[in-house]
Amino acid sequence: MSNSSGAEPDTLRCLLNGPPGVGKSSVGRAVAASLGWHFIDVDATVEAEAGATVAEIFARDGAAVFRVRERMALQRALQNKRVVIAVGGGALLEPSTRHEALRCALVITLGASMSTLLERLSAGPERPLLRGGQQALEVLLDERRVAYAEAHASVDANGPIEVVASAVLAMVRRPMPMVMPLGERTYPVHVGPLNGLAREVATRTTSVLVTDATVEQHWGAVAKRALGGRPALVVLRPGERSKTLHSVARVWKAAGTEGADRSVTIACLGGGVVTDVGGFAAATWLRGVPYLSIPTSLLAMVDASVGGKTGIDLPEGKNLVGAFHQPSLVWIDPEVLATLAPRHFRAALAEVVKIAAVRDEPLLDWLEAHATMLGSRITPSAFAPRGVVESMIRRAVQAKIDVVAEDERESGVRALLNFGHTIGHALEAGAAYRALHGDCVAVGMRAELSLGEALGVTSRELRQRVVRLIDALGLARSVKADGTIAEAALRFDKKREKGVFRVALAAGAGVGVVAEVSSRELMLALRTVNEIR
Repeated sequence: MSNSSGAEPDTLRCLLNGPPGVGKSSVGRAVAASLGWHFIDVDATVEAEAGATVAEIFARDGAAVFRVRERMALQRALQNKRVVIAVGGGALLEPSTRHEALRCALVITLGASMSTLLERLSAGPERPLLRGGQQALEVLLDERRVAYAEAHASVDANGPIEVVASAVLAMVRRPMPMVMPLGERTYPVHVGPLNGLAREVATRTTSVLVTDATVEQHWGAVAKRALGGRPALVVLRPGERSKTLHSVARVWKAAGTEGADRSVTIACLGGGVVTDVGGFAAATWLRGVPYLSIPTSLLAMVDASVGGKTGIDLPEGKNLVGAFHQPSLVWIDPEVLATLAPRHFRAALAEVVKIAAVRDEPLLDWLEAHATMLGSRITPSAFAPRGVVESMIRRAVQAKIDVVAEDERESGVRALLNFGHTIGHALEAGAAYRALHGDCVAVGMRAELSLGEALGVTSRELRQRVVRLIDALGLARSVKADGTIAEAALRFDKKREKGVFRVALAAGAGVGVVAEVSSRELMLALRTVNEIR
């Protein structure tokens, strides 16, 4: 289960990871001294507790016992604040340990050339895992490649300690991003002023900027300054009806006109439609180029911008053509919500309720505590750092990160994020995509909560609790939709197989299940929705 309740940024812990001989302990001590923080060397802690060296523990107790000791020492170290921690790469081989570290500390991987590592290792103590020399080191580096890649940042540690420590200090002093840990495709999710994007993209070439007419008017100039250069501009008509192959072709044409090769980046500035169109174009241009996600709607911030789902609509249904293609960076500036229409803000809260209801009970509790404030539409002045809206965004994004890190391709728990969407997408089609996505999801959740109760999956108390939250947030109670079109779209839902639908249902507070539902049961649930005509 996600711990998004602890998703606030915290740069009061810095964890240095990296291969043997890279200088984690020396750099860590220097960084801690400069900051006036404590320094903890996990290997030294284990040795002190065991009364033996690392080599002796390996020889006496074996590698498995050492790893248990190492993991426990790391977990205790992470309970501290104002601390720099040096840890061996083996401690972070277990994904759950690694991902927990990413949530509560700034994780920096130190790297160095093979020759540098071998030179430093030759002057140090015996390393049990490296008795085979360079070949053993190469094997170890390959085994830990994912653990080293899943970090907030990496630092070249070939130089003197003071130079490396200075680079680490600069990162500690910046706002800490969240991280989507996907091995060598890991990327940061920043929350902060849009102009801060310039530092992060300074080494990139952005050839195409995809946005829509409304967003371009408000934020286009700021984004172009942050991106630098003069990217080709593709401006879409606002709304779901732009999520078509024609829009994707416009991005392809702009990339071709600019002579874009695989080194370029496509930037997506806008809501979910822009993210889907630009991301799908990036997935398919030259079989895949990087893209930046710069969401400007609450819906895109808490859902569409993170996780790599891209797609377009067809007349037969929503998101029927698409690809999984992760962005290389996400930049969220809550201040841009000042120009978002209140009804768009309110409708997007449905996506936060969705993930809370089936995945994150602490977030569900938090939403209930803040429902009155959120439902009344926060004023722009409340978008200050650590304000309630920013806190909600961070919590929802961290919950989404936790799900995608566990199941990127929707073969397991990620399917839970379709809660409210099976019926919601059908309603969107029945409304000719004129209804807001969040409104349709809110009504879809109401219907699917009732469906879950009828099937014995959702308790009456849970259904009532989530519906009370939906009402307190002022979310839609109904959507005007053509029933014939909605039912036809439902039959084309991509989650169906041989006449059976796999539908996400709420089974407990913050707990969801994917249940097999017959076409008849789902059609009956759809027909219970008000204003289907």
